[in-house]
Order: sequence, then structure tokens, then C-alpha cells
Amino acid sequence: NTLGTRVKALRIQRGLSMEKLAELSEIDYRQIFNIEHGRTNATVSTLGALCKGLCISLSELFDISSLK
Repeated sequence: NTLGTRVKALRIQRGLSMEKLAELSEIDYRQIFNIEHGRTNATVSTLGALCKGLCISLSELFDISSLK
């Protein structure tokens, strides 16, 4: 799951726990867990919230070339 992998990498890169990202994104912790583990697809509004919490743009979220 590329999206889940990306979200997790960005979260870890910023030193955030899932709980802290959930707080910053104003979405449920379980939703982040499910996205990171490929158990659910994210809606457009959820993607926007994740970007807000990670302080990135939507285009940055989908830039898989920068994954390390």
C-alpha cells in the first residue's frame, strides 16, 4: 500500500506518533492506523486532514520519489 507507506514515512520523519498525527489532523487514531496498514482507503477530506497534520501539500503526499 503506497499511500499507507507514505503516510507512515512522513509521520515518522516528523517524529509524530499516530496519536499525535490524529490530534493534529483532527481524525481518529484508528483511521490513521487503518490507512497505514492498508486496511482502508482514505477519502479526499481525510487526505486533506492528513496533509494539514503533516504540514504538507497534497502533491507532497503523493511524491513517492522522495521516500527513503
